[in-house]
Amino acid sequence: MSNDAKLAELRARTDREVSVLILRELERALALGDVAVNRESDSYCQASEAYRRVVRLLLKATGMRRGESALIEEQVRVLRLRLDHAVARARAELHQASFATGA
Repeated sequence: MSNDAKLAELRARTDREVSVLILRELERALALGDVAVNRESDSYCQASEAYRRVVRLLLKATGMRRGESALIEEQVRVLRLRLDHAVARARAELHQASFATGA
């Protein structure tokens, strides 16, 4: 086997392993995003950090299959929406609380 073939095989294996890592990280982050109540919550901070890790890993995993890449990108968008929703929900609750107390 030539060096080029060995390098291509190694790159393909690395991309598969990175995609598995990304999917696991996304699964964990999506679960944390579901229970995040505001930006200060532990679950929000962990999910947000996982989001940043996934985005960094995506930049390095250039050899992923198109379908796999599309699935991951969609899940990244869903995670971003969940994190944004947690922030918006916390703001709405804060606003409602201050309105109810007359503050």
